[in-house]
Amino acid sequence: IQYRAFEGHLSDDTLREVAHVAGLLVTPAGTPMRELSSYMEWLRIEVAGHRWVYLVLAYDGDTLVGYKLGRSKDPRSFESSLGGVLPQARRRGIAWELAERQEQWCKAQGFQYLFTETKYDNRPMLMLNLKRGFYIAGTYLSRGEHLKVRCEKALTANDADAPSAER
Repeated sequence: IQYRAFEGHLSDDTLREVAHVAGLLVTPAGTPMRELSSYMEWLRIEVAGHRWVYLVLAYDGDTLVGYKLGRSKDPRSFESSLGGVLPQARRRGIAWELAERQEQWCKAQGFQYLFTETKYDNRPMLMLNLKRGFYIAGTYLSRGEHLKVRCEKALTANDADAPSAER
């Protein structure tokens, strides 16, 4: 597996490539994918107005098989907002490596906290986050109907034991 990282503005070519994989990952089985342009617009909206944007891609040969996208407006905390690995490439450590590369980049930029949110029933993502040292900081209803779990991780030793409310 080869990895490529991008910081800041993402080109249309990069967005197109990620949009294809993102579309495959979010489209329910048996449902046709929407137009690629709609996934590209979704990704543009995700990063719009953020000072820091970091994207890391995983390739198996020439095929993009996974990605991890994060963003921030705040110099203290970074949100790992989107990502995934295609089913045929799972259980090979790719998600772990994508997360590791993102975390190392965040530390190099001086971020103190990393956070992410996922659906309550996304067990593989929850387990990965817990194994990587995140803790569950809370839950909420997204759009009033989808239970989301917020996970947080301190990136500096001084903050590792600080409860969320004290930050």
